[in-house]
Amino acid sequence: MWRWRLNSLTFRLTGTLIVALVLLLALTAVVQVGLQERYAREAARIHGLAMSETLYGALHTAMLNNDREGLHASVRTISERDPNVRVRIFNKEGQIVFSSDAREVGERLDPRSEACFKCHQADRPIEKLPPGDRTRSFGVGGVPALGVIRAIENEPSCTNASCHAHPANKRLLGVLDVTQLLPRVEQARRQTAMLMVGAIAGALLLVVGVMVLVVRRSVHRPIRSLTRTLAALGTGDYSARYENGEISEFAYLGNSVNKMAQELQRTNTELVEWAQTLERRVEEKTAELRQAQDQMIKVERMASLGKLAAVVAHEINNPLASVVTYSKVLLRRYAHRPDQTAETRESLDILEAIASESTRCGEIVSNLLLFARRTGSRMEPSNVNQLVDRSLFLIKHKMDLAQVKADLDLSSKLPLVMCDPAQIEQALLALSINAVEAMPNGGTLTVRTAPTASGGIEVAVEDTGVGIPEEVRAHIFEPFFTTKGEGEGKGLGLGLAVVYGIVQRHNGTIEVASEPGRGTRFTLTLPAAPAQGGGEV
Repeated sequence: MWRWRLNSLTFRLTGTLIVALVLLLALTAVVQVGLQERYAREAARIHGLAMSETLYGALHTAMLNNDREGLHASVRTISERDPNVRVRIFNKEGQIVFSSDAREVGERLDPRSEACFKCHQADRPIEKLPPGDRTRSFGVGGVPALGVIRAIENEPSCTNASCHAHPANKRLLGVLDVTQLLPRVEQARRQTAMLMVGAIAGALLLVVGVMVLVVRRSVHRPIRSLTRTLAALGTGDYSARYENGEISEFAYLGNSVNKMAQELQRTNTELVEWAQTLERRVEEKTAELRQAQDQMIKVERMASLGKLAAVVAHEINNPLASVVTYSKVLLRRYAHRPDQTAETRESLDILEAIASESTRCGEIVSNLLLFARRTGSRMEPSNVNQLVDRSLFLIKHKMDLAQVKADLDLSSKLPLVMCDPAQIEQALLALSINAVEAMPNGGTLTVRTAPTASGGIEVAVEDTGVGIPEEVRAHIFEPFFTTKGEGEGKGLGLGLAVVYGIVQRHNGTIEVASEPGRGTRFTLTLPAAPAQGGGEV
C-alpha cells in the first residue's frame, strides 16, 4: 500500500510542488535576510557618518580654540554617556592626540591598522574619499563594530584663528576616528533570521495545506473514484459508474469510462441472454434426445417382444385350437344324454371350463399375433369419424352401466386416411374401454378429431378418471404391464401394447398426458399419406 502511495500521481504531484515551494521559499529567505543585513549595514554606515559629522561639529569649537582640556572632557563625556562609542583624534603622522581611552594618547598607529588602512591604500587623500570608503566594519573582542574616519582639514577659520595658526598650504591637520560598537546587531540579525524562517515555515505549511487540499479534491478524489469504478467493472459489477464530474478533464475521462461500462453491461446482458437461450436449447435438445432414446428402447423392446410373441403364438395356436374343438365335441356328445349322473354333469362342467379357458388362451394368442404383426391387414381410405362412432356404439352399454357420458367433437373437415379400419377401430375401442374403466364413479369420455397442419388427422381420447402416475406412464405401452390387478375381468396388459403396435404400423404416433386425480388424454396422430404397399402388410 505504501509503495502504491509513493508511485501515485497524487504523491508525485504534491511532493514535486512541495519540494519546489521549499526551494523557492528558502531562496527567498536567503535573499531577504541578505537584503536586510545589507540594509542594516547601510543604515549603520549612514548613522556612523552622521554621528562623525555631529561629533566633529561638537568638537570643532574646542579645536579652533586649541582647548585641549575641553577636548579631553568632551571626548570623555561622550564615552561615559555611551560606552559603545569610542572617539579618537590623531594627527597626520598617525599619533593619537585625543582619545576616549586615555591609555591610547600618544601612541602611533600602524599604517596597516584598520583605522589607517583605507587612507594609505587609496590613491586619493582622505579628504577626497567618498563616504562609503570612510567607513569600515571590524570586530572588537568578538563584538561587531563600525568605524568612521573624518578628515580634519585646514579650513580658513583655522588658518586665521587667533589661538594658533597653520600655514595655508597645509591641507590636512588630522583625523577624527569614531568607532561604534554594535553588540545588539548580531542578536537582532539572529532574531530577524529566526523570525524570517518561522514566517516562511508558517507560510510553507499554509501553502502546503492548501495545496494538499486542492490536489486531494481536484486530483486524488477523481482518481480514486475512477479507480473504484474500474475495479468494480473488473470484478463484474457492470452497473458501476463514475459520478465525480467537477473537473472537466476527469469528467471527460469519466464519461468515457461510463460509456465503456454501459457497453460492457449491454454486452454482458446479451451474453447472459445467449447463454440462457443456449442452455434452454441444450435442455430441449437433451429432452428430445432422451425421448428419442426412450422411443428407440421401446421400439427395440417391442421388436424383441414381437419376435417372442410370434414364436409363442405359432407354437401354441394349433394345440389350443385342437383343445377347443375336442372340448366342444365332447360337450355336444354328452350334453343331450338323458341318463346324466352327477359325475357326468361334473365332467360336463369341467369340459365347459376347458373350452372357456382354451378360448381365452386363443384370444391371447390372437392379440400376440396382432402385436407381432403376423396377422394380415388391408389398407383402404377410411373416415375416422365413422370408426369413432362405431367404437362408442360397441361400448354404449358398458358406458351406461358405468354412468359415463360421451362428449364428441368430430371435425367435419377431417380428411380420409389410408388405414386398416378394423385395426384403427380396435385401437379406439381399447382406448375407450380403458377410459371407461378409469372412471369407476362415472365421468365424461371426450373424443375429439381434427386435421393436422401436415395433412393428417389427430384423434384425442380423454377421460376424467383417476389419472396415471408419472412413474407408471413410462411403462404403459409395455406388454403384460397392467395396474388393474389379477382375477376374472382384469386386464392382461396387452391392450395399450396392441394400440402402440397398430399406431406404429400405420406410421403414426401416440402420446399420453395425465395428472393423478384429473384424468388422462391419449392423442393419436395418423398421416394422410398411404402406407407403402397399399394392400396386404
